Amino acid sequence: MNTLKKTLFILTIILSFESFSQVKAITEKGDTIYIYDNGTWKNKVIIKQIDLIDLDVKANVKVDEFTKDKTVNTESWINIGKSSTGSKLSGSMSFYKNKIYGVNIKLASDLGCMSEQSSTMKVKLSNDEIIEFIQVSNTDCGSYINATFIPIAKVDLKNEEYLELMKENVEILKQFDWVSIRIQGTEYYTDIMPRKSKKIEKPEQFFRQHFTAIQKEL
Repeated sequence: MNTLKKTLFILTIILSFESFSQVKAITEKGDTIYIYDNGTWKNKVIIKQIDLIDLDVKANVKVDEFTKDKTVNTESWINIGKSSTGSKLSGSMSFYKNKIYGVNIKLASDLGCMSEQSSTMKVKLSNDEIIEFIQVSNTDCGSYINATFIPIAKVDLKNEEYLELMKENVEILKQFDWVSIRIQGTEYYTDIMPRKSKKIEKPEQFFRQHFTAIQKEL
């Protein structure tokens, strides 16, 4: 799928969800929370600054000659993770002109089907926080995963401020290394741990470096 088609496809997915209202409130302790129509709530993210990284990611930028909107794609990191069955994970990232961040992953693993708007990727970070991603690429039932996820849970994607929530997740992913990833298909899931190599010395910085490289181009 070329960049333009992928951008239009992801925008269609976003607009296909029904939105509902969300209220930002302050608790008695001074914490900011989001309250949803269904009675649930979640804390507003507070970013903690940690060590800086040595950026080692190349990004390709395309600018629309009419609108000047930017599309950014990072180079793929090969074999940055390994599952318990020995399958190796590779990945890259994209930023589309509709302000959507995408994570593109490749993994030789049979998890049933990788289902559009249903399959998930959960990333556990070094601060013990877990960021959930939802799949937005076409459903594929093959034994080789080639899918695109966006860094937001399906329930949050329905909110009117989903772009702000997505950006908050990106900021968290920029600050902390990943320690494990769980990819969930329709039947099975697989857990992946960082895999160091001579080419990729710090695979645990995949999200940090790639998101940072994208934002430096925006």
